[in-house]
Amino acid sequence: MRFLIIGVIAIASCCSMSLAVEADDRKAPAEGASLLTAAEAKDVDAVVAAMVKAGFPDGRMAVVYQGKVHVSATFDPSKGAPPLPSDASAMQETIPNSPLVTYGYEFEGLHLKLADGSWIISLSMHFVPKKDDTVNVDGAKAVDLSIVTADAISEHPFDAEKAGAKWLERVAPAQRERTAAAMTKFVPVLNALAIGQDALAPAVILLHRAGWADAAALSLVLADQRARNYWQMRPWTTPDPAFDPTGAYPQAKEEEEAWKKEHEKFTAEPPAIALRRAMFRWCRAQISIPDREEAMLPPNVAATACKAAVDPKDPQGYAKRVEALAAGAKLDVEPAEDADLPARLQSWEARPRQPKMTVTGGNQGGNPAIRTSFSAPPAAYTPNKSDLDALVALLSDERPSRFSDFSGPRTLGDNAWRAVTVLLKSDPRTLAKYPTDHPWTAAERKAAAAAVQKWWKAHRSEYVEK
Repeated sequence: MRFLIIGVIAIASCCSMSLAVEADDRKAPAEGASLLTAAEAKDVDAVVAAMVKAGFPDGRMAVVYQGKVHVSATFDPSKGAPPLPSDASAMQETIPNSPLVTYGYEFEGLHLKLADGSWIISLSMHFVPKKDDTVNVDGAKAVDLSIVTADAISEHPFDAEKAGAKWLERVAPAQRERTAAAMTKFVPVLNALAIGQDALAPAVILLHRAGWADAAALSLVLADQRARNYWQMRPWTTPDPAFDPTGAYPQAKEEEEAWKKEHEKFTAEPPAIALRRAMFRWCRAQISIPDREEAMLPPNVAATACKAAVDPKDPQGYAKRVEALAAGAKLDVEPAEDADLPARLQSWEARPRQPKMTVTGGNQGGNPAIRTSFSAPPAAYTPNKSDLDALVALLSDERPSRFSDFSGPRTLGDNAWRAVTVLLKSDPRTLAKYPTDHPWTAAERKAAAAAVQKWWKAHRSEYVEK
């Protein structure tokens, strides 16, 4: 009998790894064998405790389900967004003589009913049911965490030494044996529980608190993933990458390839460090999720947890960046009609928002009616040639904005750089013969702005008077 294991260990290109092997050829690690030392387990425990203390949902005494759940939630669309993503809603029903609408949702994956009665849905959303809301688990099965590892290995055994030989070739020799053991143990479990790579870090926290004895060791899989991904490792060694206001970053691919050549063998971080840094990355992303119904954490909780996950003494200065990111997330998506240029730049996001479905009720000819609409907020700012002088003057402005990218929060000034680049059809630093490859710090932003502003005084007429 042949099994297909897909997408458990992520490679640097973010593609999944497919492995097919004969059941007869596979071995499971010794039952109950520990993959972490006592000291490593203690360190992972400390990371989990720090996340829960910071406000991350507590999985203690949670009931875990795997499969399809159906959620029914009633809300007033005139008072805000739906409680869960509208694109997951297969049914909408208006309530007669009421502004309320009931959405019926379907979600696949791993879900936890927390001790307080709220739910973690698909390891990505936190749903707090109201009085008449329901969560139906008939299409899912309860997971017994005391036997889930043994059951998964028994049903879908996997031998990393044979099936994952190529994957293991690039692991540092000193770590290869334990990495293979972790793969052999966890590939079956991650497939059985349908835990994807993006949900792996929060899954460790939730399932550790829920009582899964192997959750801490799952951080080894996380460490292996991270070791192979340049873009996840770089922030901890190069926290101030160069800035490209076009968003193209043409040297990114070459930069990644050069790193791969320099790292013929991957050396993973200690499991607790990998978990902590992965949680930093995951929490930082939570702060900026455009539609809050798709998030697990509110922005303020995500920021607190993110700051709890920085390196000791925070040598990269990430705590202040997290605060800036959180400040940007509080800004209006749609500024007032009479908002000035700085306010519009502060609200200007990196990319347009996708239309969202809204269902409302009403009456038509005395009969109940249902209306479905799709809308998205317009861009807070569209580059305008008449703003060029003001934009150039704002290039070094350090006020927060809703603009963020792979490196984290961007400032109002960075949005001014974006706008000027669009209008001049070139990075203004290039026009001013100023370097574009310097680490983008506040000091560098100020120096680059001064150079461009000086150049602009001499060349303004070439662009404004055309």
